[in-house]
Amino acid sequence: MRVLVVGDLHGRWDGLWQALETEKPALVLCVGDWGDPGQVSRDGFERLLDRVPVHTVFGNHDDLALLQTLQNRDGTPVLLPHGIVLDRDGVRLAGINGIWAKSRRKPHYITAEEVAAIARQLAGQEVTVLLTHGCPIGLADETPKGTHGGQRCFLEAFRQVQPRLHLCGHLHRPQARQLKSGQWVINVGVTALGDYAVVDITPSQVTLLKQVTPSLRAAPSAWEGL
Repeated sequence: MRVLVVGDLHGRWDGLWQALETEKPALVLCVGDWGDPGQVSRDGFERLLDRVPVHTVFGNHDDLALLQTLQNRDGTPVLLPHGIVLDRDGVRLAGINGIWAKSRRKPHYITAEEVAAIARQLAGQEVTVLLTHGCPIGLADETPKGTHGGQRCFLEAFRQVQPRLHLCGHLHRPQARQLKSGQWVINVGVTALGDYAVVDITPSQVTLLKQVTPSLRAAPSAWEGL
């Protein structure tokens, strides 16, 4: 299955539409930050869903009320619910939504304890792809400043769920890492600036076909408003 991976669109969808035309995927997976309320619309999502199935987690810049109501044309939810594995042609998808925080003070916050509980639900369920907005610390979690921006709770979730592919975003720096086990961790980068990845996924194998990274060459002015 040819899959387009996007994230951190922040209301700027031109890179998404261009990638769809270029790559012609069978599925779109998104690691969140489609855009805040007012930056995205139901019409925009419906136009997208008319073209291709989509599954996503939410980040810290998303219209949660809208995402929760969206369905693909086959009736599957666009927003992946916590603790549930969705099977698409033998490829098993799961997501952990939100960004790490010490409390649930905001709707898009998730605590380390909650991440751990969801990971326990998913363990042993042969998850092919795990989507999170935040990143596992030490794995594809470099920030534009060169520091590590991941969280240990997502690393522990990766270790417990053992997906073939872990997709993340949030840090605004595209990167990918393949472990000795053959597992991939891919931070897609900033699709608002044209970043995306294309992955071939089967129930037994994940192959990174390409990672497009124009944000690494973008002028500082391109980042304004993100």
